[in-house]
Amino acid sequence: MIDAIQALILGIVQGLTEWLPISSSGHLALVQLAMNLQVPIFFDIVLHLGTLAAVMGVYRRELVSILKSIKSIHQNDSNYSEEEAKSNKWGKRYLLLIILGMIPTALMGVGFRSVFEESFYSMWSIGLGFIISGAMIFVTKFIGKGTNSIGKIDAVLIGVGQGLSIFSSISRSGATISIGMFRHIERSELITYSFLLSIPAILGAGFYDLVFADNVSQVSIYQIPLESYIIGTLSAAAVGYVSIKFLISIINKGEFYLFSFYCFLIGSLILVSLI
Repeated sequence: MIDAIQALILGIVQGLTEWLPISSSGHLALVQLAMNLQVPIFFDIVLHLGTLAAVMGVYRRELVSILKSIKSIHQNDSNYSEEEAKSNKWGKRYLLLIILGMIPTALMGVGFRSVFEESFYSMWSIGLGFIISGAMIFVTKFIGKGTNSIGKIDAVLIGVGQGLSIFSSISRSGATISIGMFRHIERSELITYSFLLSIPAILGAGFYDLVFADNVSQVSIYQIPLESYIIGTLSAAAVGYVSIKFLISIINKGEFYLFSFYCFLIGSLILVSLI
């Protein structure tokens, strides 16, 4: 049973940490342990849908361009205005890059699923994941502004980074944006691609978890009050929207590396507590 207050707390934590490079999975695991909660997989899916709504709200124009480009694949660009043709070209390019990025993410998620799931129940794994995230993010301090456009190899490497984030407490945005910075990709393009790549990943993971949920997980869906689902989803969406805007601002200021200190701190505290 998850009451309204617990749902609000979980939604805020999910919205705040899903997009900031400090790992939502690691924080949710810690909060659940602190509140002595066993959160059903379906409630976790609902929280992710809340943060997904946030990123879709921020990048709604880009998503429309991609959807329109799918429609125009078999049509001649001469049927469109210059502006529409340009938008379709951008959409087709990003659609291809997203598909390329999703391939390694999907393979890693399915192939190493049992390993990743076990990491959520090990405090050693959670602490180590935060340290790894911190290390990746800290290195970006020494990388200048990128000028490259995202290429096919970049998309695959960023997809690998997103796959690694399935491991408990390795940040998705931390891994994808760090790898993009290592590849000297222009910041605004990197941010856009990183967030757009998260959409099919979240949808795919949620669908997979729902389809392959065991009987106990399926029954637990109905044990949570409807208001808890609503409160959790809305709080995750609202806080997620604000955290996306905040992260974009931080990256544009060249201060992305600052998040590494938080990751180092919380990871170290967890590991020291286990000694």
